[in-house]
Amino acid sequence: MTELDDAKFTELFELIEAYSRRGYDHQDKALQIIAGTYVFMFEKEEMPDVRPILDDILEQYDYVFTTLERGNLDPLSVDAVVRVALYKEEYVEWGMNRLGRILESLYRRTRTDENYLDFVEDAAVVIRGLENIIAGSALEEIVEGADEA
Repeated sequence: MTELDDAKFTELFELIEAYSRRGYDHQDKALQIIAGTYVFMFEKEEMPDVRPILDDILEQYDYVFTTLERGNLDPLSVDAVVRVALYKEEYVEWGMNRLGRILESLYRRTRTDENYLDFVEDAAVVIRGLENIIAGSALEEIVEGADEA
């Protein structure tokens, strides 16, 4: 499932994985840990691949992990996807795909839940996430080009 052989911080990964299998509060904490730990693609340490864990959490909520207070999209779920997508170049397409699934689910929700009033704000969070992935990917290309020169 994951590449733990060369990775560091396997204990942290195991905690994330264990939390992802529990209820909402633990899954929320797992997303917080992911968003705070998987910082950027130029990090020296090799972190384990958490994409399957994020997929499992998001799939349970039809890709819309909501806040308990208002029932709107939890921006932390988008941030976690963006952070993981930018962690490695080969994760970028995965991240864009997952944010697309979140947008699709938000749209479906507008068709089935007449009390859902946060669509524009929630969609804006996802679009900012896509912009961050695109900008981060472009930055990586610029840095790699400068290193080659």
